[in-house]
Amino acid sequence: MEIRDPIPDSPGIATQTPAEQRQETRRHGRSLIRGRALVAFAFAMLALFGLITAMVLFLSPLTLDVPITREVQEITWSPAGTLLEAVSWIGFSPQNFIWPVIVIVGVALLFRRLVEAVFLALATVAESACNLVKLLVHRTRPTADLVHVIGDIKTYSFPSGHVCQYVLFFGFSFYLAFTLMKHGPLRTALLVLCGALVLLVGPSRIWMGQHWASDVLGSYTLGLGLLLMIIWGYRGWEARRVTDQHKATGG
Repeated sequence: MEIRDPIPDSPGIATQTPAEQRQETRRHGRSLIRGRALVAFAFAMLALFGLITAMVLFLSPLTLDVPITREVQEITWSPAGTLLEAVSWIGFSPQNFIWPVIVIVGVALLFRRLVEAVFLALATVAESACNLVKLLVHRTRPTADLVHVIGDIKTYSFPSGHVCQYVLFFGFSFYLAFTLMKHGPLRTALLVLCGALVLLVGPSRIWMGQHWASDVLGSYTLGLGLLLMIIWGYRGWEARRVTDQHKATGG
């Protein structure tokens, strides 16, 4: 697998022409604006999550969640059901502890990307925010008298831990593959895999009757907000790395 740096090494300022220096300044300015936009969008997602949480606390699931769940459960095509169950299976214990460790260790040792491995670990740990909200909201899961339920889970329902974990871990993995890997079949396959898992885990949790639609929607907004903050932190590290390179080359 070929890995490329997301920000190419730049020549020192002292060796640049005035035009190159102006171009470099504009590039850093655009990067700063994108970083601020990233943080703003992250806070917007977290604010939306707060609104969804308030709706969960004050509205009955009979209002919207039950009709949505029943509509999703109209999917009766056997291969589709098998796929949706398989998507959720990845997020259950013990496998949901095993594959993140394998990926993180692989990134650190096989590709010698220690910082990326650390941020992947941070994305994994960030899921604990979801578990904290579960304890605060203590919403019960869907019951068999309202919708079809596959499996019996005793933990609280809002927000979905599966969705939070997938958005954070596979979302950041998608970002790393998109920015670091050279174009090729392996990069494409990783992007499709990570993207598909993030997109399918929500419908999977609803289809299995283990979460309400609002659980899933809340998890997507919480997970995306946290993911954008992690990406912002990673971009900040990248910016400092480039600055250090400039200083080392006489900039």
